[in-house]
Amino acid sequence: MGYEVAPTACESMSAHQLQIDSPLPAASDAPVSVRVYGHWDDLAEILGDWNSLLQRSAKASIFQTPEWLGAWWQAFGANKELQGLVFTDSDRKIVGIAPFYVEQQSTVGAPVKFLRMLGAGSGDSDALDFIVAPGNERQCANAFVSWLASQIAWDICALETLRAGSLVARHIAQLVHQAGWRTQSETTPNFFIELPPTWAEYLDTLEPSFRPLLTRYPKRLQSRYRVSMTRCEGPEDLDHNLQTLFVLHQMRWTGQGEPGAFATPERREFYSRMARAFQARGWLEFWMLQLEGETVAAQFCFRYGGTVYLLQEGFNPKYAADKIGYALRAHVLQEMIRTGADRYDFMGGADAYKSRFGACEGSYLTLRFAGPSRLGRLDLALREKKREIKSWLKRKLPERVLELLRSGLNRPAASIQIAK
Repeated sequence: MGYEVAPTACESMSAHQLQIDSPLPAASDAPVSVRVYGHWDDLAEILGDWNSLLQRSAKASIFQTPEWLGAWWQAFGANKELQGLVFTDSDRKIVGIAPFYVEQQSTVGAPVKFLRMLGAGSGDSDALDFIVAPGNERQCANAFVSWLASQIAWDICALETLRAGSLVARHIAQLVHQAGWRTQSETTPNFFIELPPTWAEYLDTLEPSFRPLLTRYPKRLQSRYRVSMTRCEGPEDLDHNLQTLFVLHQMRWTGQGEPGAFATPERREFYSRMARAFQARGWLEFWMLQLEGETVAAQFCFRYGGTVYLLQEGFNPKYAADKIGYALRAHVLQEMIRTGADRYDFMGGADAYKSRFGACEGSYLTLRFAGPSRLGRLDLALREKKREIKSWLKRKLPERVLELLRSGLNRPAASIQIAK
């Protein structure tokens, strides 16, 4: 399977490319109905239909699977209200699934209820979307917006990190625009490598000055240490390797005054649940590098269709001069090419190092809108003003000052993004 992040390999889509007024593919006008599931166990009863819908979509991502979203909900679902929407046609056949949750935030001291897609909000999920049978995007969007209009228990609906080419998002954007609801859209970058058939072809795509980090330095490492690189194959090794990953990651970031991605028990629980589920499905690509028998670097990836996603990594700073992170990534990339993967996805974030590996830039779309709620419209207005101020500062202030502001004002969010 896999999915397309951008229209072409190295194009990104701007927020204005929603093309609200442009023609959309023709679809049946037959209406669909919405059922709401309030408990995960109820959603688990339709796993067959869920997986069938994913298999029918060439653009489905691993972040839409019940394995990912189930583990996420079990870890992060406390104090949240599940709103699992299931769309059925006139024959009561399931044609779409969209798991949401409701959480309360605060705007100018007043409580605001957000309706968010399951998986959003923790900094872990990318490429979220409605799970819809091809040809039913418009009907599901119509049913969703009609359902929203009949509800009072929400102030803002947030569709976050959607695929930039999402048909459902385009239909919803048109509908809420026609309804006169206040909307806000933005894009965020992601980077991915389109993997060629051979390792030699991949190396040829890199800058000559960067290539030795993936060729010469790993050989030098072999000359200095007894080196082993292994994949976590069995459930008996998973817990130990996860704990090693947590320690290696935290060792680096806490040493720089950052909290690190694994500072909370919720994220550690999420990784444990998700890794077990992925390993059982054969999706887990969890690699370790050992020097003299000691694990000094780890890379936590998973594969879905032809795409390999890098979610997390860590290494012992003691060996930074030996470029162990580069050695492990080079080995993983070689293995992914050898075993037929066609994409290595760095996921969200504009970290400069990704381009050096030959990555192309794509984008994710976030669409927020408020219906009749005054608090919702106020919250969106404040967000827009904040974005305008940031844009002004970016144009007016020197880059060094901007970096200081980012590190001081956005420390928690930044640590999660960098962790990816």
